[in-house]
Amino acid sequence: MDSQSPTRPRRIRRRGSLALISTAALVAAGVTGLASCQGDNSSDGAAQGTSAAETSTAPDGPVDFTMPAYDPRTKPVQPGPKTFELTTTEKNVKVGDKVYRMWTFNNSVPGPVLRAVQGDTVTIKIKNDKSSQFFHSVDYHASRLTLGGGHVQVAPGKAGEFKFKLDYPGVFMYHCATAPVLHHIGMGMYGMIIVQPKKGFGRPMPEYAITQSEIYGSLEDINTNNEDAMAFNGIPAQYLTRPIKVKANSDARFFVLNAGPSEQSSFHIVGTIFDKAYDDGNPFNLTVGRQTLNLPASGSTVLEAKFVGEGQFPFVTHQFDHAAKGAIGMILAGDGKPGPGGASDPGANGHH
Repeated sequence: MDSQSPTRPRRIRRRGSLALISTAALVAAGVTGLASCQGDNSSDGAAQGTSAAETSTAPDGPVDFTMPAYDPRTKPVQPGPKTFELTTTEKNVKVGDKVYRMWTFNNSVPGPVLRAVQGDTVTIKIKNDKSSQFFHSVDYHASRLTLGGGHVQVAPGKAGEFKFKLDYPGVFMYHCATAPVLHHIGMGMYGMIIVQPKKGFGRPMPEYAITQSEIYGSLEDINTNNEDAMAFNGIPAQYLTRPIKVKANSDARFFVLNAGPSEQSSFHIVGTIFDKAYDDGNPFNLTVGRQTLNLPASGSTVLEAKFVGEGQFPFVTHQFDHAAKGAIGMILAGDGKPGPGGASDPGANGHH
């Protein structure tokens, strides 16, 4: 690539603003309505007509893996045909100190950051792991494809392939497009594809990809938009313990996507101003001198900011109930030491 059986629901206990689930179950979401879009990928009726509500599972089995820290660094690529390979999985995943049932692209939430160049032809190869219970698929917001012309519905153990051309630059979401889409995205099936302009995004500088999303503790919570946690790149508050480090008095470029599936992001970096911001990541949509960028579900931006001096620059969604649930991180410039009023522990700042 370039770049269970049913069990009874777990009791939810509330502590402050967070829902604490004893085994932190993220219930498997469904594929009702698949009969009309299975195409040629169906396999002896596998997963057909199965509803999430009928097969809801809590992760009582062993933990398949612990979600690794997500490296936000990304680099430009050269123009030319690209092939991206994605494997869909359904796993019990430890995220921080909780375990969730999650559906993934390449055992990662978000899926891998993909990069290409405006004008490239992209080949998508998608495989559904044989251990899966449900059909899965992938939809790219950077494509012009009808539901029948792309987003092939792939049965467990099967694979699909499709192509499209990248007409516009920007930061685009990709996600599972199998019904009900709300559940598949809520389970973790989303990611970012960066499409560079033919002449690039501008002068070279360090680049970072940040995807905001919700994490849910049950199917009902997905349906009612009652998130258990919020995250940048899949793990709540991971960039407090693993801060992004930049040079003092330097510039950095950020690719920011709000995967949702249901909440808005109000992206803000404390201590700086966005010198440039491109709505949806398209340089034609240039604004300057921005403080906070409001991103709807599936909305995105490319922004450039200067970090003056040495010290701490938290980044948050300015909807602070969501920041308190984990949509917060830290950028350390230079020595990263706090200035007056700062915190000796970068994770203990007043924005958390």
